[in-house]
Amino acid sequence: MARAMEACLWITPKIFDDLRDPAPGVAAFFDHHAAWLEDRPVTVVFCAGNGDHILNYRGPSGWEERFDWARYNCFALGPGGPSGITRAHNRDWLARVREGGERSANPYSAGPMFIVSEQPMDYVTLAGIYAAIRAEAERRGLRVNLLEYLEPGPEFCRSEWKTALHPEVAGSAADAGGHMVPGVIDVTAPLAADSRRYAAHPGGIPAGLPAGDFVAAQTAAFTRDFELDGVMLGNQFGLVGFWHPDNAPPLTPERAAGIERFFLRLREAMGERLVYWMDTYWRAEVERSAWGMSDAAYQSLDAILVSTFAVLVERTEIVPNLLSKAALDGPRPLLGLDFVDPWYWYRTYLDDRRTYLYQREVLAAHAESVAGVSFFANDTFGHFVPEPELTSTLEVVRKGEIG
Repeated sequence: MARAMEACLWITPKIFDDLRDPAPGVAAFFDHHAAWLEDRPVTVVFCAGNGDHILNYRGPSGWEERFDWARYNCFALGPGGPSGITRAHNRDWLARVREGGERSANPYSAGPMFIVSEQPMDYVTLAGIYAAIRAEAERRGLRVNLLEYLEPGPEFCRSEWKTALHPEVAGSAADAGGHMVPGVIDVTAPLAADSRRYAAHPGGIPAGLPAGDFVAAQTAAFTRDFELDGVMLGNQFGLVGFWHPDNAPPLTPERAAGIERFFLRLREAMGERLVYWMDTYWRAEVERSAWGMSDAAYQSLDAILVSTFAVLVERTEIVPNLLSKAALDGPRPLLGLDFVDPWYWYRTYLDDRRTYLYQREVLAAHAESVAGVSFFANDTFGHFVPEPELTSTLEVVRKGEIG
């Protein structure tokens, strides 16, 4: 008997010509992906930025406040501000890529640094975008789960909460287009006192509150106020040391307990709302032994995005990772598929065809272990994935559903 795989599609504000009038862009998104949205569970992950707007959110009284959003290609904030690092990065890109012909790693994959849009974003505008997605889905008779994205690090746009207000809980740095930028949240670290108003802490943050406790409560408050269905936790949120077990800090009983506490607090705070989690690119056994992930933490999740992005993945780890996540017998494993990236200008279907095709071979060979697929639906310019690539990939999905 055929089963329907979930389609989990990510979009960013770059798809809109006018942030204040999102309806045309939303309609275009649904039109372009119509075949993907028929007769299957649908989740839309809206990525306004890197989630700093969630952490900084003051509550309904602050809806007029502006925040930075992911309006850049290859954003990284250096010590001298964005202008200095931009000039140096682009000089390096010109020398190595345009003049030198380099076609792998960064700066090739990241591309040059530039701003795509100067439009301002505030919470009223964001609420309008969410409402437009809801309205278009209803008009088409689709049941769509709408999630917002929360990234642990400082990629994609400015991160005031992570880098300026609370650097004391920045446990490591993130690679932003080839630049190591501090600001990755360690959920086990204690926060300094903060008198600012937050949705989950109207009286301010008390000194010593674990960062994970704040994130859990604040995320729940944000999703509640904006009537979202849940959150997508990006880039192994909760586990410090990106993308390779050698980068993980020493695992102590205290760290392991703090990590589990975060996931359980988030589950409790979110109630029936969804918690999706993007993994480390490594199998569950490695996540347990190197990073301190626990069975209870896994079981707190509704779905796990099995990460396969070509610019980072160890290809030999893709199948073992997928099978290990399917064996958890709890959260639904969603296989990540590459087409384009909404924050960097590489295009996997052109730049790394070998890995691109291998992802689809894995899907075909192990469809019984896949509950759904997930991919970025727009590129760094705000354009959708080319139709031929979507169609050929959907054929693989449909064959896998038949079994």
